[in-house]
Amino acid sequence: MADDVELKELVTNGKPKRSLLREACEARGLLVDGTYDKKMLVDKLQEYFEAAEASSDRAKERQMPSWTPPGVVFPIMWVLVVGPLRALSSSMVYEAATGRLNEAHLNDPVLLWLILHLCIGDTWNTVNNVEGRTGAAVPGVALVWLSTVFAAGQFYDVSPMAGLLLGLSAVWITVAGALVTDTWRINSALDAEPLYPYKRRGMRSATRFWAE
Repeated sequence: MADDVELKELVTNGKPKRSLLREACEARGLLVDGTYDKKMLVDKLQEYFEAAEASSDRAKERQMPSWTPPGVVFPIMWVLVVGPLRALSSSMVYEAATGRLNEAHLNDPVLLWLILHLCIGDTWNTVNNVEGRTGAAVPGVALVWLSTVFAAGQFYDVSPMAGLLLGLSAVWITVAGALVTDTWRINSALDAEPLYPYKRRGMRSATRFWAE
């Protein structure tokens, strides 16, 4: 978190109140309750700081495959190639809706399959690029690829050309999937990470379902 540095200084050299320490633990997803005394809360935060530093070091030291494309390739492909392919194929499906759904509109069941694909892709992007979960990113990119192929198939049924255009984006996602998988393989050999989301012992997820 942004104020970890100030909190670490306060915990190390200051005399924070127990209530402040507990609030800091809860804000960071640490499992604490009313039975924790001041020393226990300080120890919990010290463990958190050490784990955060180790995680940061691992992120900086992430090993990439030797065949990783130059960094400039990724924005070019996602923004200038994949994005236009999605837009063009979607516009073709939109136009083809006339006669099939009486009138063209964006609330087309076929277009919603592309929306599902984009949602899965955004989730995977967070897992891979924001959270840096090299393990969970592998099945994540597989779902992105499958959703692309399925959406392309639905597009093809409406407009063969639209399906082919959207299907072309699966080629780049195949490359991205191979890169993600190889990255996990290399880094897992150094620091084993499972192919599913997990949380460190003693931590609780910052993400909550509304029922919680």
